[in-house]
Amino acid sequence: MIKKFLPILIILIITFFISINYKKITKQNFKYKQGDVLIQAGHEGRTTGYTGASSKYGKEIKWTVIVANEASRVLKEAGLNVIRSSANLPISKVKLAIAIHFDGSSKPCRSGASIGYGNPNHQTLANHWRDIYQKEFPFKWMKDNFTKNLSQYYGYKYVFSQKGFILVELGELTCNKQAIWLKPRLKRIGRLIAYFIAQELGVDGVKKPRV
Repeated sequence: MIKKFLPILIILIITFFISINYKKITKQNFKYKQGDVLIQAGHEGRTTGYTGASSKYGKEIKWTVIVANEASRVLKEAGLNVIRSSANLPISKVKLAIAIHFDGSSKPCRSGASIGYGNPNHQTLANHWRDIYQKEFPFKWMKDNFTKNLSQYYGYKYVFSQKGFILVELGELTCNKQAIWLKPRLKRIGRLIAYFIAQELGVDGVKKPRV
């Protein structure tokens, strides 16, 4: 009698465990972080693959951390809930998101500052950042989304944002003139990004820094 119902019993047990595991997986997939702002330091935490541009003046993977940390510090002091992310982006829901990068070129000084976004509706946010940074950055500006790395950035799919998610290239690290200008200003640029975000979110108390 037991042998007769054994296959059915095994199927029921397997189905039960699959059901439990499916619920766990589904719960994990829809678990997300929530905050006011997400700030990502490009390439942070990577040890293999593309770890960013570099030159004798510094490495992108280190510079992005300096900028992101300073921007996050200022915004947290202003009372905002900041999700500070490495290259490994969490699924997030925020008002605004920004990924910080520095460009590199095999032929130095072919690039400059630029902005990327995956959603055309985020162009307004990009324009506002350009209006601020263009007054400070004295070198070349590239068109929005001029590379696939900008328009098809992997991080866009992980973040749900109200006002937008933009990727900012703050200058070309492999161009000596730009790198020399950027290196002593990294923290000040971080504070400028914090000012930009505060303005977008209507947060008082964050002053525009001298860059």
